[in-house]
Amino acid sequence: MEISLEKPIAKELTIASTRNISEIQFVLTELLYVPDERLKLVVVLELADYLAEKFSNPDYKIRFFYTTQNGILTGFVICQIDREYKSYGMSCPTFGWLNAQNFEASKSLMKECEKFVRANKFRKLRGPVNYPKTVGGLGFQTEGFACPMMSGVTFNDPGSNVLAYLKELGYKPDAKYSCVDAFVKVWEKGKELDEDIMLRFLPLTEIKALKEQIMNLAQQSFYSVLADAPGGKHRFDEMMDAYYQAGKKVKIMNPNFDPQTFADMPSFLDTWNAANLENIVSTAIFAFDRRSGELVGLLMAQPNLFQLWVGELLTHMNVDTVIIKKEYAGKGIFSALHNIGKTLSSAVYGYNYFEGTTIWANNDRAIKSIFPHSSPLRTHYVVQKRILKK
Repeated sequence: MEISLEKPIAKELTIASTRNISEIQFVLTELLYVPDERLKLVVVLELADYLAEKFSNPDYKIRFFYTTQNGILTGFVICQIDREYKSYGMSCPTFGWLNAQNFEASKSLMKECEKFVRANKFRKLRGPVNYPKTVGGLGFQTEGFACPMMSGVTFNDPGSNVLAYLKELGYKPDAKYSCVDAFVKVWEKGKELDEDIMLRFLPLTEIKALKEQIMNLAQQSFYSVLADAPGGKHRFDEMMDAYYQAGKKVKIMNPNFDPQTFADMPSFLDTWNAANLENIVSTAIFAFDRRSGELVGLLMAQPNLFQLWVGELLTHMNVDTVIIKKEYAGKGIFSALHNIGKTLSSAVYGYNYFEGTTIWANNDRAIKSIFPHSSPLRTHYVVQKRILKK
């Protein structure tokens, strides 16, 4: 038997930080996993545009790191400090889009992220939070890989070991999120809508005009309760852009729909008669107090832009955000928003797939309200780590 006396070739790992968009696009093209290959280029370009915008602001704290071993790309990550991102009500740095082909790459990438966080005087790092959220979403997916790609819902390689690597590096799972099925039936609670509540579909201009009220309602409901806040005014602007993009493609698929079909659904005819079907955003519905005119609840779903970007008809909806002002709980608003919103969008505009997304496992109210009417489709985890001083 022959024995080789040659030393094995060491896999030398190098790590770099770059703001060169062409360089970043090359790394993303080589390593980014996208379940639908038709969307690979679009996602790369969307992410590159987002980074270019952030890099252009000298005050915005963000880094793009990537690793190579013997000249071969082995991983990348984005780390940033977005002051609008809240974790349990507190500002918190995040990492996102983490791709690591092996443990060494993961260790080097996260070490650089931790240095960045420490240098900016923070003591916690959380992720994955994949900005822009309309494209990237929240958490690391562990279940539901057969589901269609949905804008606003995170995706990753089902064969990736990244979550195991993060745990090995001291990152602990802190929040579990579920996506659930299409809310296939009418919710009984929605048949008891308080008569002082009116529901309305609105044109995009009127939704934008409600921005301050919507943000105030979100802050009261989310920032003190949820582990991961919905994203502040930048997130709102992302949603408005999605509505604008979809509005150019959404068509009335059933112009002969008879609203009397659902005359027994409380407030349906009132909502229908107030809506201009050619002008409204069909994936968002709002609740107002009839007496004061105050905004007291909303359901803001997102059209699946991934369908739009591959030239398909819009038929998928991401039920992204539901907020009910706490003083108005128990009036049947949540269920009525669901019932009327789903009924109109499916019967008139042709939506046939509804997915409730990013439902926090510790949000008891959401779990008790939603899970009896649905079943889990996908699971995602967000991890975090305390960063010690050096």
